[in-house]
Amino acid sequence: MALKGSNIKRLNESNAIAALLEVMPFLTGCRYLNQGSPDEASSSDKEVDFIMTPETAAAPPVAIEHTKVEAFRGQLEYVNRSYDIVKQLDSRCRSLLPADRYFILVPPHALIKSLRKKSIGDFLEFIKPWVVDAAARLAIDEYETIDFKGYSVMLMCGGSHPEANGTVGRIPGSPEDHLDLAKESLWHAILHGLAKFPKYKAEGYDTVLSLEDISGAVHSSMLLDLHKDEDKKHLIDAMVDFIIVFAANEERMIVGSVWKERHQYFSPSPFNRRFQKFGAAWAPME
Repeated sequence: MALKGSNIKRLNESNAIAALLEVMPFLTGCRYLNQGSPDEASSSDKEVDFIMTPETAAAPPVAIEHTKVEAFRGQLEYVNRSYDIVKQLDSRCRSLLPADRYFILVPPHALIKSLRKKSIGDFLEFIKPWVVDAAARLAIDEYETIDFKGYSVMLMCGGSHPEANGTVGRIPGSPEDHLDLAKESLWHAILHGLAKFPKYKAEGYDTVLSLEDISGAVHSSMLLDLHKDEDKKHLIDAMVDFIIVFAANEERMIVGSVWKERHQYFSPSPFNRRFQKFGAAWAPME
């Protein structure tokens, strides 16, 4: 399956395939060429993000699916919505807060998830006078909380900085059951690959699930926990040859760890299965 390269891929996906082209030779002993993106061609089938072919014909081609892993499903939406809501609150509170310090609101995940267009306005009408009142009392590092429809909202005095004083920003909150939700998010990302790999396994491809960890909340032990479920174990073992998890920042792959290499699972990954970009090239950390 030879495909032309594409310029349509998102930056994080392009960075991931660039990293994999350098990391995979350490795992298989083969160098590879990027043959493009089947999922951008016209097809009624579910296609993977990338195909790599070996420079020598002795090894199988590789089908790669790359996807982000959130701390919990909907994390990115929560971060973006909470930012937008608190930005509106900050606009309403300007010139009403102490001018010698700045403040941070911590809206819980469940609250932000529950708010719709009208209820956002209701929340802002409720929270604004409390923020103005509480801010006048709070010294640096002090905080107060208030209940809004069963959700606890915290306001902190974050410190003093000439560019931030007199404003209210936000820090995202973590759900109470964050470990279970992180494991659920990991399984959801794995399912993303499982939906596309059967066709390629039937055609003799090796398969790579490339996971972009954007939160640091998922760990290799969670993959072992998922593996204890016989149904999940069977699917992963049959369909996924390699699971490589990249710690990422601003669309860049920073560090890569091999969690699964054919029938072997790593928790934690040994140093020769942890990779980092040293200068211009990716190499093991050993």
